Amino acid sequence: MRQVARASTWPPLNAASASAGDLHIVDVSGGASGLARKAGISPSGLSRYLAGGEPSRRVLVALADGVRVDWLAKGTGPMRDSDAARLPGSTLRLLPFLTQHKAELTASVPPASHDFTAQAFCYKWLNDNGLNSTTLTVMQVRGDGMSPTLRRGDTVLIDMHAREIEDGRIYVLRDSGNLLIRRLQIEAGNSIRALADNPQHREFARDAAEIDIVGRVVWRGSLL
Repeated sequence: MRQVARASTWPPLNAASASAGDLHIVDVSGGASGLARKAGISPSGLSRYLAGGEPSRRVLVALADGVRVDWLAKGTGPMRDSDAARLPGSTLRLLPFLTQHKAELTASVPPASHDFTAQAFCYKWLNDNGLNSTTLTVMQVRGDGMSPTLRRGDTVLIDMHAREIEDGRIYVLRDSGNLLIRRLQIEAGNSIRALADNPQHREFARDAAEIDIVGRVVWRGSLL
């Protein structure tokens, strides 16, 4: 049986849209503080809205970074304009790339200058593998911190709803504005050890409450 530990999380803006969208707008803005700055509100104000408070129309529009305002406010309709424009009968879903403001060399995505903003996956394949397209985001591995498991240039799928730490699983973490891919190990005293599969990279340990989980890596694509 896998051990499970609690990490820090952000609650959704509304119950109906409790999926990757709320987490996505926080993550693509460089974390909660980055989103607060972009929306022109205080971090405490953002926390209140994420906990279920009612934002003004101006704040709501500012918070809707990459998602439709009506979806963010009510949880109805498509999450993104690209979702609304799907071809009839298509089985493809566009999953957004996870980006960041600072590049981290061991396993990360470069800043927003990335040529791609989304990648298509077959939703039937996702469903057959127990994956929900509304909770997934895509990331490209940079560096060799998780080699040989994840190699430079690999594409990984991240389930942003899977934020509880399961012993031995691989997660994307946010650390001082950077994104890290690490294998997490649960230790005594509610401590979490972040391991790099490449022995040339250092491991570190922190209290579970101090680990900022973006999501769990659930799939990788790699060239042979």
